[in-house]
Amino acid sequence: MTESPRHASARGGAVRPTLLLFGTAAVLIIALHLATDGNLGFHIDELYYLASGRHPAFGYVDFPPIVPLLARLETGLLGVTPWTLRLLPTLLSGVSVVLAGAYVRKLGGSLRLQALGLLVGVTAPLIVGTWLFQTVIFDQVTWMLSLYWFLSILVDRRPHTWIWLGLTLGVGLEVKYLILPLIAGIALATLLTPSLRHQLRTRYPWIGAALMLLIWLPNLVWQVANDYPTLTYILNHQGGIQSGGGVVTFLVYFLVLLFLLTPLWIAGLISLFRRPELRAIGIACAVPLIVYLLVGKYYYPAPTIPIVMAAGLLALSRVERQRLRSTLAIAVGVASLLGLVSLAKIILPITPASQLHASGLDTTNTDLASTVGWGSITQQMTAIYGALPPFERDTTVIVSSDYGVAGALQIYGNPKLLPASYSPQLSDYFWLPAHLSATHALMAGYAPSDVAWMCTSATVVAHLTVPYHVVNLEQGSPVTLCTLKAPLPGLWRGLRDFT
Repeated sequence: MTESPRHASARGGAVRPTLLLFGTAAVLIIALHLATDGNLGFHIDELYYLASGRHPAFGYVDFPPIVPLLARLETGLLGVTPWTLRLLPTLLSGVSVVLAGAYVRKLGGSLRLQALGLLVGVTAPLIVGTWLFQTVIFDQVTWMLSLYWFLSILVDRRPHTWIWLGLTLGVGLEVKYLILPLIAGIALATLLTPSLRHQLRTRYPWIGAALMLLIWLPNLVWQVANDYPTLTYILNHQGGIQSGGGVVTFLVYFLVLLFLLTPLWIAGLISLFRRPELRAIGIACAVPLIVYLLVGKYYYPAPTIPIVMAAGLLALSRVERQRLRSTLAIAVGVASLLGLVSLAKIILPITPASQLHASGLDTTNTDLASTVGWGSITQQMTAIYGALPPFERDTTVIVSSDYGVAGALQIYGNPKLLPASYSPQLSDYFWLPAHLSATHALMAGYAPSDVAWMCTSATVVAHLTVPYHVVNLEQGSPVTLCTLKAPLPGLWRGLRDFT
C-alpha cells in the first residue's frame, strides 16, 4: 500500500523537529568537550592506553583489546595530542546524550518531554564529566545502547532486536568486563518476565547470545593462554576498592552523580518496578547496582542512570494536576542546569594546571591532577640519566613503578638522550624483552628499601617534582639507582604489580 503524500508530509514534519532537537543536544555536549579537551595534558591512564595500543593483543591485564586499539588508530590518523586522543570520547558523549533522549521517546514521551530528557542528559555529571580517553566512556555507551535494545524488545516486540542486543553486549565485553553484571541482570529479567521468557522459544535470543560469545571469544582464549591475568587483577583489586570506603563511599559518590536530580532517579526506579511491562528494565538496572554496591566503585553501574531518569520523567508526565506537573518539569530543568553549574569546575578541565593546587582541585578530582607534569617528569628523568657516568649510562634502563612515567618517556622523551623504559605494572609487565642486557636501572617510584632484594647497591639520586605543587602520584616520588644482582628479566617476576 502506497503512503499518501499528506501522511508522508505529516510524518516528515514530526521527524524534523525531533532530529533538530536531538542534533542540537548532541552538538552542545560535543562543542563543550571540543572547547575544553585540550586544556590539560595526558592523563596517566591515557598514557597507558597509548602504550597498550603500541603492543596489539587480544587482551590486557585490566581490560579487553578494543579501547587500546582505538587509541592507536585514532592517534595514528590524527597525531598524538590530548585533544586528538579525546576526540572519539567527545563524539561518544554526543551519542550518550542522544540515547538519554531516545529512552524518553521509546517510552512514549512527548517531544517536550524528550527535550527535557535531552537537557537532563546534556547536564548529567555522568556524561559531562566523561572527557578522558578511558574505557569508561566506551563502556558507558555500550551499556546505554544495550539497555536501549532491551527496552525496544519490551516495547516494540521485534524478535530480531535480540541480535542487536547480543552484538552490542559482545562489543561491551571487548571494551570492559564491567558489563557482565548488566548481562546477568538482563538474563535474570528475561527469566522472570513471562513475555520475554516466551521469546526464549524462538531462535533470536540464542542467536544474540551466540554472537555475544563469539565476539568475546578471542579475549577468552587470550586469558587462558596467559594464565588468567585479569582474574588475578580483579582479586587483587577488590582489597583496594573495599579499603576505599566500601558501601558508604559508594552511596555518597553515586548520589553526587545524581546530585539535585536524586528524587527523579528514585521516582524512575520505583516506576520501573511498579509497571509490569517495564519491570524487566528495573531488574536489569538493579542487578549491577546491587553487585557493585558490594564489590565495586560508584561509577561502575552509573550507565543505568539515564534510562532510570527517563522512566522518572514519564512518571512525572503522569501527574494528574497540570500545574503541579508543569512545576515539576520546570524544577527538573532548573535542577539540571544548577547541577551542571555547581559541578562544572570539578568535573570539567576548565581550570588551568597552574591553578589546580591553589583551588584544591588536585585533591578533589584526582583525574585532573593526573594530567599534570608528564613533560616536566620526562625532562627530569632525562637530566638524571644524563648525569650518570658514561660507563653506567651504556648499561642502564629505566624502570617505573607505575605505567605513567614509562608511558610519558615514550611519548615526550628523546630516544637519543634516554634509554629504554619499562614498568612491571599491569600489562606493561609483559613488554620487557626476554633478553634485555642491563647492569643498572634507574628505578622511578621505588625507595631503596623497595628494591634492596634485587640490587647490590641502591641509592636515591633524585626526587621527581610535579609543576605548580600539584599533588598526584608522581609528586616527590624517589628515583633510585640500582646496581642489578642479575639480569633484569630474571628479577622481573618479583616486581610484578597486578593491582
